[in-house]
Amino acid sequence: MKGILKWPLCIAAIVVVLRVVTERLGVPDSINNLLSVVALHFLLGPLYFAIRIVKSRTPRPYATLFKLIAIYVLLTRAMVIPVYWLGRIYEWPQPRFFGLWGPDVSPFEGFIGVPFVTAAIWIASSLIFGGAVGSLVIAVMSRSSRNAALGTPRL
Repeated sequence: MKGILKWPLCIAAIVVVLRVVTERLGVPDSINNLLSVVALHFLLGPLYFAIRIVKSRTPRPYATLFKLIAIYVLLTRAMVIPVYWLGRIYEWPQPRFFGLWGPDVSPFEGFIGVPFVTAAIWIASSLIFGGAVGSLVIAVMSRSSRNAALGTPRL
């Protein structure tokens, strides 16, 4: 399982940068929303990890899955926090930066409160939802591979 996080983290970094570039170029939000780090750590990452775990027959697959999801979501959200800080400093108008700047927003709210509370919510949500989806994939794939190895027909 060594190196399993390398490519997902590289892809996340690329998505973070591309999203900022497209937003700054004025690309419509409907297109910008396709470049979503949330989709990566909420669904795609956990699915990828689960499939890799089953194919490599890793011992303690569920613990490994949750550990990988936790590390991945923490690191991807750490990539996003500086973008929120830039959004505050430069007062970017995109909807995802609402609440970071304005006459009624304190520096604490804009630099610490909103970015870190948002990160905490996505970390918890990704662990719960991504962990559930990934666990389901592990259970189904493990059962299928076990049945295939035993020659047991699927019901």
